[in-house]
Amino acid sequence: MVYLHTKSHRYFKMIELDDEVDINVNVPLRKWIQDEAKEKALEAQKNGSDQIILSKKQTLLRKTTVAYGIVELLRHSRILSKCQNLTTARLCRSKECNVDNFVVHLFSQNQPIGSTEQTQWNNVRGVSMISPALSAQIAEPLFLSTINDEPMQIGMYLEVHITPPLPDNFLNHGIGQTSNSKDCHLFGVLLYELCTGICPFPVESGGNNTLGGISQEKPKKIRATVRYDKKKGKSYSTLQAKPYTPLQELGCPSSLSLLVQNLIDGHDAYPSLDPVSSDIHLLNNDPECFLFDIEDSSGPVQGSSSMQLQIKKGKLYGREKQVSLITDAFCRVSSGKSEAFFIGGYSGSGKTMLVQSLTARVDASGGYVLTQKVDQMSKERPLLDVLSAFDNLCLLIRDQNSPRELQKVTKKIMHDFESDFSVLARLLPKISALFPRRNEKTTKDTSIERVMNLQNVCHTLQRFMRIVSSSLTPVMLFLDDLQWASSTSLKLIEALLSDTRGSSCFFFVGSYRDNEVHDGHPIFDLMSNLDSCGVISTKEHLCGLNQNDLNMMISESVCILPRLCESLSDIIFEKTEGSPYFALEFLRSLVDSRLLKYSLRERRWIWDENKIRSENITDNVLYLLSAKMTSLPENIQLALKVVSCFGIKVDESIVGYLSSTSQYSDIRDWLDQAINEGCIRKHENNYKFVHDKVSEAAYNLIANGNKSQFHYDLGILLYSTSKGQDLGGALFQVVDQINHGIPSLIKPRMKIVIAELNFNAGRKAMDLSDFETASSYLNNALPLLPKNRWRRHYDFSLRLLLLRAKTIYLRGNIEEACDSLMEIIKNGRCIEDKLDAYYLHVTILHACEEREEAYTICCEVLSQLKETIPDYVDMKDLTPMLQETGRMLARMSDADLLGMKETDNSSLRFTLKFYTLLCYISYCITSNMLPFACCRMVRLTLEHGVCEDSILGLVSYCGFICHATKQASVIREMGRVGKVVMNMLKRFDSSAIMPNVYHIYYGYIAVHTAPVQLCTDNLRVGFKVAVSSGKYAHVAFFNSIHTARNAFLSGQHLSTLLKEIDYYLQVMTQFRNKIPMPYLRAYRETISILIDKGHSTGSQNKTTGHNGNAATPNAVNAERCNETVYFNHILQSFWLGQSERCYHYSKKVLEFQFLGSHNRLMILFYAALNAFRGLNNKNGSGSKFTKAKTLFEEAMSVLRPSLELSPLNFSNKVYLLEAEMLSLEKKHQEATSLYAAAITSACSAGYVHEHGLACELAGHHYKKIGEENTAFDFFQQSKRSYMRWGSQMKVASITRKIEDIQRK
Repeated sequence: MVYLHTKSHRYFKMIELDDEVDINVNVPLRKWIQDEAKEKALEAQKNGSDQIILSKKQTLLRKTTVAYGIVELLRHSRILSKCQNLTTARLCRSKECNVDNFVVHLFSQNQPIGSTEQTQWNNVRGVSMISPALSAQIAEPLFLSTINDEPMQIGMYLEVHITPPLPDNFLNHGIGQTSNSKDCHLFGVLLYELCTGICPFPVESGGNNTLGGISQEKPKKIRATVRYDKKKGKSYSTLQAKPYTPLQELGCPSSLSLLVQNLIDGHDAYPSLDPVSSDIHLLNNDPECFLFDIEDSSGPVQGSSSMQLQIKKGKLYGREKQVSLITDAFCRVSSGKSEAFFIGGYSGSGKTMLVQSLTARVDASGGYVLTQKVDQMSKERPLLDVLSAFDNLCLLIRDQNSPRELQKVTKKIMHDFESDFSVLARLLPKISALFPRRNEKTTKDTSIERVMNLQNVCHTLQRFMRIVSSSLTPVMLFLDDLQWASSTSLKLIEALLSDTRGSSCFFFVGSYRDNEVHDGHPIFDLMSNLDSCGVISTKEHLCGLNQNDLNMMISESVCILPRLCESLSDIIFEKTEGSPYFALEFLRSLVDSRLLKYSLRERRWIWDENKIRSENITDNVLYLLSAKMTSLPENIQLALKVVSCFGIKVDESIVGYLSSTSQYSDIRDWLDQAINEGCIRKHENNYKFVHDKVSEAAYNLIANGNKSQFHYDLGILLYSTSKGQDLGGALFQVVDQINHGIPSLIKPRMKIVIAELNFNAGRKAMDLSDFETASSYLNNALPLLPKNRWRRHYDFSLRLLLLRAKTIYLRGNIEEACDSLMEIIKNGRCIEDKLDAYYLHVTILHACEEREEAYTICCEVLSQLKETIPDYVDMKDLTPMLQETGRMLARMSDADLLGMKETDNSSLRFTLKFYTLLCYISYCITSNMLPFACCRMVRLTLEHGVCEDSILGLVSYCGFICHATKQASVIREMGRVGKVVMNMLKRFDSSAIMPNVYHIYYGYIAVHTAPVQLCTDNLRVGFKVAVSSGKYAHVAFFNSIHTARNAFLSGQHLSTLLKEIDYYLQVMTQFRNKIPMPYLRAYRETISILIDKGHSTGSQNKTTGHNGNAATPNAVNAERCNETVYFNHILQSFWLGQSERCYHYSKKVLEFQFLGSHNRLMILFYAALNAFRGLNNKNGSGSKFTKAKTLFEEAMSVLRPSLELSPLNFSNKVYLLEAEMLSLEKKHQEATSLYAAAITSACSAGYVHEHGLACELAGHHYKKIGEENTAFDFFQQSKRSYMRWGSQMKVASITRKIEDIQRK
């Protein structure tokens, strides 16, 4: 920073350093120049060549620092001269611009004057002008002076700051109008003497053309030495200024020499001191580039052809606005929000470099950077590339965290994925890096229970991202070349960005070539969907650099000041339209063609503008690169062709296989040569092109007509070399090469081999949860089979058609999947070969709500498996069957049940699987078949052994009995069996069946015996696993419905529960499942009313019961839906105090045939409490009193037995009902005691809403008996409980009662 003062030239700023003494020395400029020359001579005697070069650099930098101070003083002196209208300005200028008019301020650290110690390279702290009296103090800004990335880094960024500031009328004159070319000439002379200690022109004593020892006339040009040009074969003479010697011949750098020459000779490069100041500032700021000769920076040069351009890799030019935008976006993400940033632009416009400018900030903030390039060659693997990026996130988490932080992360992951860790491990195999001691069994079973569709993948990754990303550890994903991305991968990105459930800090950056995308491209769908979801997304377009920015890039590449290479930059701008990558390639091509060459004599790059313009140089970067590649040796070209066939990069393992062949035995050497040529680079375990345009150019080396053959030959060679080996991830790349030859190039004898390769690749993609990629490979395999495939390749046809049907189903093409399955069913030789196809077919029909057909097929298959399936099941016939099954289970102890052997009978396993399907279907269309199927599953299990579906049969039987019975003893027995079954679940891969087991056990069984809060938490787990693991969608929503119900009954905070239900509705919409809609909306409406009567939470869409659009059209579902809707009407009317409406719906629901036992309990509880509301017992008679007493007795008849099963759940309810009856009977002392018990037990159980209710009713009781102070206290307690519950409606109601007491 340069501080200018107009009062005294003796002023200088003290620079403070910790624990060191600062000494400031003022030295006349002429003496300082002499001292520098002496020190330079001493250094040359004492030190070696390396130290001499370093000393030379330091001396140069000190001199240019002083020069910068002088030129700033001169500029501001001109302002003063003009503003003060000095008539002697012309004479003053010559006096001012004189060596003897300046003093240098030096900073010496613990170093006395005259010391022989080495001078610090940056010890210049200011320059003063004697006349006029001005002082400039020089220092770096504080924010830069503390940066020291390199130990030997030299160079300073200097700024101008005027103190005290000039008056406004001074500033209005403008600095640029106060100096001219004459000032530049004078300063050039001074700068010459500053650099050499020699005046360029002799003093002419007695003459009239000198002033202050400096000639006032510009030197005239004369002819100088005759030179001979070997190339042109003729001699020529050069014009040289007389009488000074060019600085370059005196050992000064070429840049400084050229600058001084232009100043002294009056060239048009410097019309005023302003550009001079800018150029000297550049010399100081980046001396390695602009001040020092290239030889001094890069070492000795063997010849001009060996000199390389000094291109600054990774430096971004002219993108300050875009850098600011993307940085601001990341800062918003770091504060706790997800956001997207889209960058469009032509290839080579700097999109990738713009993103790379942010990655260091992300790393510094503790975040994770994921980078993946979507490759045109691998676009058939749309999801694998994105999943691979998140897989690598596991390694970043391991490497960037301390052991303590890592332990916290892994603990959270295990807590959330405890029940379905295998699902996460299948999706992200590298998760094992975070759990090295965990031996997770990775199943390769691709049965329908274990495959994952897009929704499953999205929800699993959402759960993972909620854990690992936060404001402290934001995650940034950069997908490059989105124009090749599929809709599937972009839907995954959309799901992660629009996750309303989590608080993940996810920053997605996508770049694409906007000239290669059309209006219907998935990119634009993603942008539109994000906008509709309220996710902030920024769209930025990168065009070419403007001429100034391009000039700076060229300037730094050739190490010449920008002002001096504008002619070259203008040509390049015309050819490249400012494309940064194209411009640099064009610059390299000029070097290759010797149109731009390094001159050893002039020690800088030189060019002939006219010659460059006259050359016919292409303006297409692809042709430019292709031309360069065709000049390379054939072996290097072949290596580039090979790499280009795999896209932007090729894996080391592929190179290893190729190197084992005779044709490519030297490919590693060829690739090393390609690296030296700047075409590719080694990146981790890959060989990668330096730019996608280089990849395109390399691929164009293969003739268009030969591309398919080249790919195919390469793939076949890799297959033959690696035959019998586990290719791992390279399998996809090998098969991709071969598939370029489908079908024309494939010989008949190879078709079945290639079909099997595609099948293996498809199966591997399914193992990695990429059904899109799997479908592509399987579709390639099918045409390779002959027409008589069922006769010649029966087993392979079975496997291929079945796996293909699964992938097609997961992609949503139901009709095509069913056609594939029907082909298996038609051509299968026996029922055993058709079972998988039947199972998937029934599953698809059930998911599509075609349950009648699914039911029929299920019964037919079970009949073929020798099961007797009745056409109709009557409950009278079922009762003995249910009782006998119950007795069979009762005779078995817990140990007997746990000790049952596991069956290996495949026919039995399929029988149980189809019975399980029959249970699902029967639940929706015919309730009587459900218990029949459950009984058969239990009996088959007890007779033959246990398997996964045995657990579903056992828990389904227990759940049905608990749902239907009113006997507490039966519920207790079913609870015992159910608990054993939950322990049996640990014997199997629980993620496949766990969601359904949890839904039944915690929704129908444990809710009678275990705390409702525990049941709610486990139902949430069941939901998470269901939406992630690939199990049927309706299982997830059964869990969500039971979660909503039990969470409400347990008194969860209403606003939190409302958000949870909204999330369930959102997921349900994504899965396109309409069945759970009315159930969840009913609970949402109740919660909205309880919060604030729906004013701010949207309960205007009233749920009125079953309608044809909401549920499947059958009596069973209609009654079940109405049961939930009416149950919520009861809850709403009870809490709103609508007594008659509550009684109406209670009576209506209690008449339902299939009313669940736990719903019956809760309805009777609320109905009985509602009957006491506003009732006064004057004579112990009357219809209202009789109705209340009847409901009380009916409720107590079921609540008291339930109290024995679970005191925690039911004690407060029993106490509260008894207290109300005693209060009605005017047994005040006993009532007081039971109110207290109800309040205490509700508090102990954590039922905040029922605690508020007990306090409210106790307050009414005390108010009724005249103890208003006590009533007031209980109402206050009730209000606090309702506030914790989140019911503004109830808080307002209790507040009115409190105010009523206060008024009285």
